[in-house]
Amino acid sequence: MGELGYVEGRDFAVEWKIADTKNELLPGMAADLVAMPADVIVAESLNAQLAARDATKTVPIVFVLSIDPVGDGFIASQAHPGGNITGVRAGTIEAAEKRVEILKQAVPGLSRLAVIWNGNQPTTFKPIVAATVGAARALRIESTAFAVLNLEELDKTLDQIARDRFDALVLLPAPTIYRDQPARIADFANRMGMPQAYADEDVVRAGGLMSFNSNRAVQYRLIADFVDKIFKGALPADLPFQEPTQFDLIINLTAVEKLGLAIPPSVSARVTEWVR
Repeated sequence: MGELGYVEGRDFAVEWKIADTKNELLPGMAADLVAMPADVIVAESLNAQLAARDATKTVPIVFVLSIDPVGDGFIASQAHPGGNITGVRAGTIEAAEKRVEILKQAVPGLSRLAVIWNGNQPTTFKPIVAATVGAARALRIESTAFAVLNLEELDKTLDQIARDRFDALVLLPAPTIYRDQPARIADFANRMGMPQAYADEDVVRAGGLMSFNSNRAVQYRLIADFVDKIFKGALPADLPFQEPTQFDLIINLTAVEKLGLAIPPSVSARVTEWVR
């Protein structure tokens, strides 16, 4: 918003409503925003989007990281949303499929894959899990998905993955599970000699092997563009849903060395950032 010439406190104010995985709080939070009344509601995650949609048919709503706005029944079409909702698709299905493909290219012998996902948001994550498992199946990789609710369950799941001797693991978006300990999974996997692919780049910056996902900074700038247009009188019905425009592959060279991998040119050519 600052890049668009806005100053918070002078030109606009932000009212934060954060449920912190307590989805039952979201309908009340959305109702509070409508009652203020808010000029625009920005909703991130499917549960928040459902709550916002159910709370108002008139206040403009901008979706962040929407998985399938047409399939989920929020809008008529991406080109012509038709109601009070617009926003940016997350690209999570495409990223989930490509994440497995890239991991397979980096680890040609991969045959058994563990997939860890955030069980606190089953509605949001089931299609992403299905896309990940489907991509593995297409590559003739056996995969097992583990739903995890908290840090304690994560540790138990990692113990099981070690016992079952999986070749590699994929972690779908799950910062609310590992909280401020992004190195926890990376350290485990590197110690086990197990290559990993993540949705969250902070795990790679903490020592994990690689991450692949849509660029969040670019998406949030698109959200600011939507808010700017709505502030200036545009209607969500007339603002086409946007696709993610940039996907980032980040690889940690220290992890590459620890795992004894040779990153093939087909993967190196995709890398947007190398870290240590």
